[in-house]
Amino acid sequence: MAAARHSTLDFMLGTKADGETILKGLQSIFQEQGMTGSVHTWQDHGYLATYVNKNGSFANLRIYPNAQGKEVDSLLNKVEERMKELSQDSTERVKRLPPIVRGGAIDRYWPTADGRLVEYDIDEVVYDEDSPYQNIKILHSKQFGNILILSGDVNLAESDLAYTRAIMGSGKDYTGKDVLILGGGDGGILCEIVKLKPKMVTMVETDQMVIDACKKSMRKTCGDVLDNLKGDLVEIPHAAERLGP
Repeated sequence: MAAARHSTLDFMLGTKADGETILKGLQSIFQEQGMTGSVHTWQDHGYLATYVNKNGSFANLRIYPNAQGKEVDSLLNKVEERMKELSQDSTERVKRLPPIVRGGAIDRYWPTADGRLVEYDIDEVVYDEDSPYQNIKILHSKQFGNILILSGDVNLAESDLAYTRAIMGSGKDYTGKDVLILGGGDGGILCEIVKLKPKMVTMVETDQMVIDACKKSMRKTCGDVLDNLKGDLVEIPHAAERLGP
């Protein structure tokens, strides 16, 4: 038996958005895929649209008027017990998956590069700005400290010292050598290499806003190495100088 795939698109609407109009406006997309369905409206509980394809695939679109926080453990327990009764104990597997909490003020879920979903204990948005190149976020996690996220990809956390040292070669001798770092605007590698007494370190980072954000909010990772763009030991050319006119 093929495994079932469940994909989720999470969104948060502004206060002026008309949920029913949005759901009805999306109908044509599903109809183009051969899916049929309808939009249901509840005055106090938002909207629900359900679409079904002939091949058995389906889509649910749900808009809540406010965050839903009701516990459903007792309901799931009853469903699990009744399914076992109805299947005469022939159910091969029952596994309770943890709930995904959506609609909160802070997004706690971030996909990995290989398509897995990770939930972090994020409790604060430290920085969130768009540069000419990407979206830059720095979020605070109780477990990992501040986390740098670039256009949705988790780059570095304050707890990633072992990862940084592994990238550097774990014990490689940089004494008296010229070192070039491509990227690295978070300052993590730069901070650790400077400690190993190289002759000169040049770091080339396209996005100046990444440097500025990390200099302010990732100091446990970068220390003070991003405070000066040019010194006796470190040179970080300004983005405008690198890109030219």
